[in-house]
Amino acid sequence: MVDLTSLKDFLVLCQVKSFSRASERCHVSISGLSRRIQGLEQWLGAPVFDRHKSALELTDAGHRLQAVASEVVYALEGVRKSVRDNAEDQQLRIRFAAPHVMSAIFFPDWIPKLHNDFRSAKFSVDSDNLPECVGMLHDGAADYVVALLDDANAVGARMGWSADAKGLERLTLGEERLIPVSAPNAAGQPLFDLSRPEPSISFLGYAEECHLGWALQPHLHHWQFLNLQQRHSASLTDGLRFMALSQLGLAWLPETLVRNDLLGKRLIRAGDASFDIPLRYTLMRSPHPLGTQAEALWASLSRMAQPMDGAPLVSAEALVHA
Repeated sequence: MVDLTSLKDFLVLCQVKSFSRASERCHVSISGLSRRIQGLEQWLGAPVFDRHKSALELTDAGHRLQAVASEVVYALEGVRKSVRDNAEDQQLRIRFAAPHVMSAIFFPDWIPKLHNDFRSAKFSVDSDNLPECVGMLHDGAADYVVALLDDANAVGARMGWSADAKGLERLTLGEERLIPVSAPNAAGQPLFDLSRPEPSISFLGYAEECHLGWALQPHLHHWQFLNLQQRHSASLTDGLRFMALSQLGLAWLPETLVRNDLLGKRLIRAGDASFDIPLRYTLMRSPHPLGTQAEALWASLSRMAQPMDGAPLVSAEALVHA
């Protein structure tokens, strides 16, 4: 089955004739873009690029597909724009895109608070991996992206951002941290303990596409002395949480996600605070004008977030836990 994203990525690749440059424009990894093109070729039943030549060239089938795809994408984008451009609805809506974890640890508290000040607004939240969320932002399908970013800019580096993420405006909404947790043993001690020397410690890791894993990776490299052995992985934090509860290993999880598990002692800390990884809830937008309510939200948050001497723009207490 062919989808609009694959066709749009194919047309970008036709234009730039480079997988690396096309992947940057499409906000997807080179391997992810390659998989999309391969899926398109499987659907078509023929290769669309001649990969045996030094320069990327379209095959005959690729030329035929390019002509049709251009018309199809133009027509579909036109239909979508006409449907979405209802003037009143456009001014009232505030559309968020965010990685899946945010629907568990951020939006359940934040959206009701926003509703108190923006009662006429129409909120929507789309969940996806971070590159796809940023793609929605650039495509105009979302007003804001909310994600957890790290101080070392490991997430930003994976996204190809400079430290100031030029092209995106940002506000810091609050603080979070990844903490190491494990199921307890019968004595109430962690089954998998970072403070206890072991030949190996079973570790539950994030799948490659999860941005929390990107924030964690530099720290794991620094902590090689721990002899962590990744036994299992999951693309969603809930999956890692259930694995940890099932005594399959230790995991670095958002503290907000496991707060009730810690209170109920279903999970306990597997290491002290030196193993915590600080993160920031970050709101991002493009510099292009938004709808009335979406711009009003940005103005309201910005008034609370006047930067002072490099301090976080908006405190966790002010916006997340208020």
